[in-house]
Amino acid sequence: RHGMSFQRNPIGIGRNITQPPNWNDNPSSKVRLEYEKYNCSTLEAFELRFSPLGTPSKSFVRCYRISWFLVNGWYSPGLQSRRRELDKWPPPKKYSKDDWLSWTQADAEVNRVILEYCRDMRGRLKDMLDSATAEDFRKSKDPLDKLIWKLRSEESKTFKECINAARAIS
Repeated sequence: RHGMSFQRNPIGIGRNITQPPNWNDNPSSKVRLEYEKYNCSTLEAFELRFSPLGTPSKSFVRCYRISWFLVNGWYSPGLQSRRRELDKWPPPKKYSKDDWLSWTQADAEVNRVILEYCRDMRGRLKDMLDSATAEDFRKSKDPLDKLIWKLRSEESKTFKECINAARAIS
């Protein structure tokens, strides 16, 4: 067991970047200037990051929604005055504005991406560790092993909470 490494072990809760289909590497392009208005000017804004309760970061929710609106022809500069709604997750059960259909569709897509990612990450965590190695980590007295096992347990709990929250929204 000593000297063993986990090269493909996902450490950290999140870090997947979901690049928008209309992304342009040129910072002065028209689409990048629109993204910049919402603090979505770098790909890091599109990282899937989660709280321990499985809640996605506000920046991801906001930026992915803006991306969806831009790509699907529902974008309006009026969205700049709706920053609080863009950041809100989970979404409301019902929107009161006239553009409720576009918001509902954007929310469904954001939730689909989140659910797919959390299922994938939780599955990877399960698949990358056999029961014998897991038992070794559980019984180990080594402080580093204990730390790694705690981190791995927290990741698993986070992705489980994420899956449960996403299912509740669907």
